[in-house]
Amino acid sequence: MSQYVIKYVPTAEVDKIRSFIENHWKSGHALVKSLELLNFQHFDKQNNRYNFIVAENKISNEYDALIGFIPTSQYDENLKKNGDYWCAIWKVRTDVFNDEMSFIGIEVFDFLLNKYGLKSIAAIGISNIAKKIYSIKDWEISFLHHYYILNDKMEIFNIAKNVNLLNLSRTDSEIFIDSSYTIKWIDSQLEGIELKSIYRPYKTLNYFRNRYSKHPIYKYRFLGIYKGNKIISIWATRTIIINSSKVIRVIDVLGHLTGNLKNQILKLLYVEEAEYIDFLNFGINPTIFKDMGFCELLFDGSLIIPNYFEPFEQRNVKIELAYKSKFDYVVFKGDADQDRPNIINYE
Repeated sequence: MSQYVIKYVPTAEVDKIRSFIENHWKSGHALVKSLELLNFQHFDKQNNRYNFIVAENKISNEYDALIGFIPTSQYDENLKKNGDYWCAIWKVRTDVFNDEMSFIGIEVFDFLLNKYGLKSIAAIGISNIAKKIYSIKDWEISFLHHYYILNDKMEIFNIAKNVNLLNLSRTDSEIFIDSSYTIKWIDSQLEGIELKSIYRPYKTLNYFRNRYSKHPIYKYRFLGIYKGNKIISIWATRTIIINSSKVIRVIDVLGHLTGNLKNQILKLLYVEEAEYIDFLNFGINPTIFKDMGFCELLFDGSLIIPNYFEPFEQRNVKIELAYKSKFDYVVFKGDADQDRPNIINYE
């Protein structure tokens, strides 16, 4: 008979989640320091519990293993029928020794996989150990491509590094491209807009409002991409400032990525005085990004477009992922728990 109970976490045990993360995952973790952030990301209002599956030791009454997850329905209940889930923290204690500890982590993982209605699942930002398990489970393994457009009027780069300024100059054919596309900032409530999700896992306008407009800590802004008077996509973005220098990150997309947008994006960078705009993605043909005017970062190249900002690390980072799905799977930076605060400073 097992000495563990595999279960969801009730609201009464929220402090046990935070204690586990603090003591066995990372001290000072954002989900420990901010209950508001933990609730935003993991509290299941419908079932009045937290989206964590734990192995609770019947003898010690402690959690010895834990896996967190985020369904797309966390931010729009109407998406529940789609059965799309992302994994979050997955951890087994290393200070407990018994006959079941060698496989208890797999048990909480399998409990999640066997969840009724699950149709796709992904883990983004995976360790080498986890990668081996995902491979055994026959998940697809890949990575997020990193695309960027540099501000060609910027003379000094403090966030990007090793920028070849000579390569930033554009040809006449690039400067005078006739484009029917326009880009502009739009209201955070997305009122009066009709737009459907093209890429899967599917999202909605309500998902964007709840996930981005209502974030408890980060401030997101939306860019509307228009062809003529018709909006074709919305980009959720986040501006990052490091030592008075600024970059714009595209975090998520609703709608269709298309068109040559380089001139419009450069005009945006001029107005915002940003070093560059960047875009992490898996699942969309790189040719589409090239046509939009983006370059793809070579992770082992000399040019550095950082990915870590809390704390800031001026180096290239390849974000690996694993997923299981019966459809063409697409990932953006805002998926799973990839775009959440890592440092929270309370006075």
